[in-house]
Amino acid sequence: MDKINYYLLFVITITLCVITLGAYVRLSHAGLGCPDWPGCYGYLVGVPDSSLEITAAESIYEGSIVDIMKAWKEMIHRYLAGSLGVFIFIISFIFYKKSSYNLFKFSFFITLLVIFQAILGIVLLHLVGGLTIISLLWLLFLRYNNNSFFEKNSSYSKTKISKKEIKGLSILSYVALFFLTMQIVLGGWTSTNYAALACVDFPKCNTSWWPQMDFYNAFFVELATNLNYEFGRLDSPARVAIHFTHRIWAIFTTLVIIILAFKSYKLLKDPYQKFLSLTLVLLLFFQVLLGILNVKMSLPIYIAVSHNGNAALLLICLVTQLYSIHITKKII
Repeated sequence: MDKINYYLLFVITITLCVITLGAYVRLSHAGLGCPDWPGCYGYLVGVPDSSLEITAAESIYEGSIVDIMKAWKEMIHRYLAGSLGVFIFIISFIFYKKSSYNLFKFSFFITLLVIFQAILGIVLLHLVGGLTIISLLWLLFLRYNNNSFFEKNSSYSKTKISKKEIKGLSILSYVALFFLTMQIVLGGWTSTNYAALACVDFPKCNTSWWPQMDFYNAFFVELATNLNYEFGRLDSPARVAIHFTHRIWAIFTTLVIIILAFKSYKLLKDPYQKFLSLTLVLLLFFQVLLGILNVKMSLPIYIAVSHNGNAALLLICLVTQLYSIHITKKII
């Protein structure tokens, strides 16, 4: 690999760190550790930590109580996310200098997305935005290696799959991406509303196969921007409805991805595709297992953070599978 490839993989790794650190900050209830932005109680570097600084900060930001540990967690996440924005902007500059204008436009769009992500304060959009950014960065990496991919995988041209079969597989891959995306959105909504433990047992929910639920309030979005969502605003039936929907959609998502992996493994003869199919099933297994353990073990933070990180890896693997199917479709 050339230096650009190594740099792209470095940036993708940093993005994964930002996603998992963001999950840790949120799950440790440090997301509101700083009431302002981009600084923390007015400090761009560091946080108020002396008694005088804390007293002054609490007098300026009425109703706030300075928690030094929470403030540092939030600021470290902001520093890392800010550095990521710079790293991605450098990618745009590199492709501009190389006159790779399609890749430049694509990378510049990702840069704008990072800037938009930085000013958001909504948990759901932070999660979805972070996973979108890492998916687009990985797709950028795949597109940059498009030519070498063709050269090193010449067996694609010898595949026995028909155009009808590859078209059906392509449609199925997009369906799987839709289901996984919706599942991620539901996971973000579950986290936003502190509904991860709304069902305290598994496979039943609060000892019932169909518990009391309030679907209307569960998915009603309040547009007011001054609302405090720390520890949630919904009552128990609404949170149960969110959690239960996340579980049910997970079943359909699992089935669709397994079908895609099975068909890809069966129809595509290339070892690379078979490896992708097996990896997809393995990551899916871990994702389901981590989701169950979250409930069974009452949401330990290391399991919950792993659940977020593995979701990013699962999404990347599915994007790779979709892209590879697209390449096969172009060849035959």
